[in-house]
Amino acid sequence: MTGQRNIRLTLAFCGAAYHGWLCQPGVATVQGTLTEAIARITGERVTLHGSGRTDSGTHARALVANFHTGSSIPPVQLGRALNGVLPGDIRVLSSRRVPDGFHARRDARSKVYRYQIYLGPVLVPHLAGEHLHFPYPIDLERMQQAARLFVGEHDFASFAKTGSPSGGTVRRIDRCELKKRGRILSLTVEGSGFLHHMVRNMAGTLLEIGRGLMNLGEFRDLFVRRDRTLAGFTAPAHGLVLLKVKYF
Repeated sequence: MTGQRNIRLTLAFCGAAYHGWLCQPGVATVQGTLTEAIARITGERVTLHGSGRTDSGTHARALVANFHTGSSIPPVQLGRALNGVLPGDIRVLSSRRVPDGFHARRDARSKVYRYQIYLGPVLVPHLAGEHLHFPYPIDLERMQQAARLFVGEHDFASFAKTGSPSGGTVRRIDRCELKKRGRILSLTVEGSGFLHHMVRNMAGTLLEIGRGLMNLGEFRDLFVRRDRTLAGFTAPAHGLVLLKVKYF
């Protein structure tokens, strides 16, 4: 684009006040809020591309976005200026110029999500915004066995949001780790793409396995039966965090 620069932003946000990333009429979204902030600083209405959608109420440590601008503001100063007008729950961590062809979504190789669970009897207040409180005994080893079975290419129809289209539900998971440190249980999942509510449904299903409400044989059958009603509950959005987006 003649006279235009392509700017890549790395963003962190608390999603509690937003209906996800993608612009929607009549509600606050991260994409919409950031687009308005860019307009205030540059005077331009840009097309802002994000590395992917996030559910309403979920958080991000490093979501990537890009846009083309005719503004001459240096990228580092642009990032600082945006933080000066953005609400405190959205921060630009970095801002830099990238090649014109870079696209935050199309060029992404994989995304890393983490679902966070607090297992103690009382949820301490400072963790409440980013952890599901699950104060019940669990069989961690059995949950870890099941988590490893997510790795590879599978049909994740049983883990898609209810009412999602029946086609196109095959996804590849490169890493799925379940670790416990103290009273915090973390499910870390890396893959090339995710269905709506997929990680949250994976987390809910693993918790039901940990509680003995589903065995490993029933779990394996979920990939074949492709029935959302047979899998576990949808874990709440506030426990989910986009950790990182990896690029080629």
